[in-house]
Amino acid sequence: MKVVGFFLLCFATVALADDFKTIRGKEYKNVTVSRVEPDGIVLKSKSGISKVYFVELPKEVQERFHYNAAIASAYSAQQAVNQATMSVARRSQSIEVISHGAQVDINQHLAFGSVTVVDFYADWCGPCRQLSPSLEQLASSDPEVALRKIDIVNWKTAVAQQFNIHSIPQVNIYDRSGRLVGTVVGVDFEKVKNYVAQAKSSG
Repeated sequence: MKVVGFFLLCFATVALADDFKTIRGKEYKNVTVSRVEPDGIVLKSKSGISKVYFVELPKEVQERFHYNAAIASAYSAQQAVNQATMSVARRSQSIEVISHGAQVDINQHLAFGSVTVVDFYADWCGPCRQLSPSLEQLASSDPEVALRKIDIVNWKTAVAQQFNIHSIPQVNIYDRSGRLVGTVVGVDFEKVKNYVAQAKSSG
């Protein structure tokens, strides 16, 4: 019943405009509480939505919203785990190493409906290490881009022969339908981004 009472209190509070002041003196004037979470309250004002954690608020406000430090801590920890899990799941879908020297059927690895960036690299290649973080950041931050990485290992491997790789890094960009739009040899991230933009509009 305590939980039901807690939620009834939350809903009763939602409709009322209120003023809040943090223990550090920051003021939130004429705001409404749009949501109460175990570790804080979500405030809505004319300038937008912001979350204020109970640890930042005076004791009387904590008591008013039935703040419980142990529950809040468990909730915060769970939120962090959920966020990390989602981030890893997203990254694993958008970034994948598909070959370590072996021949590969590239069509099996293209993300149809998205732009696929294929990065040919090797662990011993300095310029590859220079370009790689930018490519990974692009794939992580843009849901329309998938990154496939191919480690050629050395110049004599099957995959290096298959794609006729003579210089790395080499980046191939495929549009949404799987058509090769462009190839960038060397560290030229701007050129990669240009081809990605082209691939988005063409496929």
